[in-house]
Amino acid sequence: MKQIASTILLGIGLLAMVSCSKCYECRVPVEVRTPDTTYVEYQEESLCTADQKELEAKEADGYTCSGS
Repeated sequence: MKQIASTILLGIGLLAMVSCSKCYECRVPVEVRTPDTTYVEYQEESLCTADQKELEAKEADGYTCSGS
């Protein structure tokens, strides 16, 4: 019985690794205005996903993402 349970858990673990996510470092320019000047800073976020559509949505929002 323990061997069957171990085999099932191993199978689930292998399936999880097949569909595991990839991590990206994403950044978007943000314009900062002060009374004296205007400049650009970058907001950075990490994104880990296995869904390509989630990455595409982030890039559609103006982020530039690169694999890490």
